[in-house]
Amino acid sequence: MKIEHLALGYNSEKEADRFFINLLGLKKIRSKSVSPDLMKNFFNMNRSYNFITYGNQYLNFEVFITDDMSKANDIFTHTCLMIENRDKFIEKAVSMGFEVIKVPRKEGIGYYLFIKDSFHNLYEITEKS
Repeated sequence: MKIEHLALGYNSEKEADRFFINLLGLKKIRSKSVSPDLMKNFFNMNRSYNFITYGNQYLNFEVFITDDMSKANDIFTHTCLMIENRDKFIEKAVSMGFEVIKVPRKEGIGYYLFIKDSFHNLYEITEKS
C-alpha cells in the first residue's frame, strides 16, 4: 500500500504557495476545479472548489482552496514530515511567521516539533537520522 496524496484546505493559493513551495520546497504539480455536483457527492459542499497538487518524488498534498476565512478545526489530525535538519527548518518557519510548537521530551534528550500553517493544519516534524 502507498499513500497517493494527503488532502487539506487552505484559504488562498498565495498562502498555500507560501507554505508548500517557500517553506517545504515542494513544486506545484497541477491545478484543477471540482464541479459543484462532485463536491456535493464527495463532501456535501454545494459549490465548485479549486485544488492544487503540491509535491515531490516522495509525497503529494492536494490542497482545496476555500477562498474564505475558515480554519481547520480538528486539533489531533496531523501529517508527520521527516526532514534533514530540524533546527534550520525551525529558523525558516519562524522567520516566515508560522507557529512553531516545540516541546522537550521527558527523557531530556531532544524535543517534539509541530508547525501550524495559516489554515491551522498541523505538521509534526521529525529529523532523518
